[in-house]
Amino acid sequence: MGSKRLDKISDYSRHGFNLRVVCHGCGRSATLDSLALSMARSMASTSRDIGAVQRSVKCRACGSRDVKCGPVELLPGERG
Repeated sequence: MGSKRLDKISDYSRHGFNLRVVCHGCGRSATLDSLALSMARSMASTSRDIGAVQRSVKCRACGSRDVKCGPVELLPGERG
């Protein structure tokens, strides 16, 4: 990852990363499309700051908001 700053979800998209979310409640993990998430938050006029995104994410399996977000590289052939 080097010295890339990933402070906003748009930074993830620009640098070729999606958002990996891991639930501390049940252990489920999911990968979210960073570009789609950035666009949706922009259209809804909500913060694209990674801290704000993490506070707003809820696990689909157990409903917990105790999640950790981080970058995951795009696979070959994915948008980027």
